[in-house]
Amino acid sequence: MDALRILLVEDSEDDADLILAELLDLGMAIDSRRVDTEAAMRKALAESRWDLVISDFNLPRFSAAAALSVLQAAGQDLPFIIVSGFIGEETAVEMMKAGAHDFVMKNKLARLAAAIARELREAELRGAHRLAQQELLDSRERLQDLTTHLQTVREEERTRIARELHDELGQMLTALKMDVVWLKSRTPESEAGLMNKTSAMAALIDATLDAVRSIAADLRPVMLDDLGVRAAVEWLLEDFSKRYGINYALEMSLDDYPLDDPRATAAFRVVQECLTNVARHAQAGHVVVVMSHRDGELSVSVRDDGKGLEPSGDRRRNRYGLMGIRERAAHFGGSMKIVSAPNEGTLIEVRLPQTSVRETGQ
Repeated sequence: MDALRILLVEDSEDDADLILAELLDLGMAIDSRRVDTEAAMRKALAESRWDLVISDFNLPRFSAAAALSVLQAAGQDLPFIIVSGFIGEETAVEMMKAGAHDFVMKNKLARLAAAIARELREAELRGAHRLAQQELLDSRERLQDLTTHLQTVREEERTRIARELHDELGQMLTALKMDVVWLKSRTPESEAGLMNKTSAMAALIDATLDAVRSIAADLRPVMLDDLGVRAAVEWLLEDFSKRYGINYALEMSLDDYPLDDPRATAAFRVVQECLTNVARHAQAGHVVVVMSHRDGELSVSVRDDGKGLEPSGDRRRNRYGLMGIRERAAHFGGSMKIVSAPNEGTLIEVRLPQTSVRETGQ
């Protein structure tokens, strides 16, 4: 069994020997150091690893309160036990509130071993809890990194597919339409069946072109890259209104704001996801989208006049959409706020800082 490493804050060598003798009589293996000043304690904490601190209450040049402060400032969560010849109840309570773990009277040192054993167990539990908390934080950070990576990969894939649909397939369909028009122009009017067939082919190609453009725009509107987020959001709202018959208003004041591509994409996707939620769940008649900047932050808010979110219902149904919005905000060190009440609509506001710790690596 490893020796118990005890840092003794005690000015009296005799009292320190009494404490150690009490523990040695119980068969404990002890490795100790005695200090009686703040400087000596700081040096001991810096030089060695300790299992606990036992401190007298009053010392000529030091005190238990000061020793506790030194221990806490060092960031070491060690059991801190006060051993004193006399300490009032009120003072003892104050020391416990300050962070001391127990106190033992010098005329009752038989209690010390039990107090040490208990506080060592408690310290072990605290350490295990801290480790579990850190592992949970690390796991969440890894999950956040994975989510961000997946969002980036998905966005890149959407961009690639949208470009191929818009440029390659769109061009081929346009060329096919021109061939059909050419064929129709050279078909005698007397060939009514052939004329009708070429007209139907041209109409089908037009419908296919519209479908391809719609799919490409849903994946990633070309105007987001070519014309910027304002044009993309305006198109998104116009298309949304035509599809679902929901009126909208757009307020955008981003003049002179340095909106980079990742944040422009995030802002567009936030609006898109919010509008999807409105269409699926809100039963709204009007939507207001506001994009602005203040104090170095981009603010994106979507408000509807629908039925609102119910904590036990709609929030669960919407949880993946809302989670996606929250993850986008978290990637930039931002935040998401939801304000909603039954039959009073819903407001979703996302704030994205211009720079984040994750991006700067600090």
